[in-house]
Amino acid sequence: MFGIGFWEFIVISVIALLVVGPEQLPALARNIGKLAALLRRLVHDARQELERSIYLEERKELDRRLSAMDDLIKIAPDQEKGFQPLSPSPQSAHPESSASAPGAKDAGKP
Repeated sequence: MFGIGFWEFIVISVIALLVVGPEQLPALARNIGKLAALLRRLVHDARQELERSIYLEERKELDRRLSAMDDLIKIAPDQEKGFQPLSPSPQSAHPESSASAPGAKDAGKP
């Protein structure tokens, strides 16, 4: 739990028994248990709140990105009336014919 082994726990228990006494040792153990439970609950709640805030920030960023993408889609040219996409040229349809295009011989030379 806290990196305390069996023998360390025995030594701490014996010292607590000698210092506090057998009458008040159960009450002390109960209070220490309550304190440990409280600390564990506080750490759990803090971790949960941190994860929640990180999730909300990521969600806000995602919403901003989606909104920007929606804006881009709204202004895209294919959304406008009368948009005519370019038809492919005959040269780009046949890659072997592009080698015979003017200036193709000089394209590979520096």
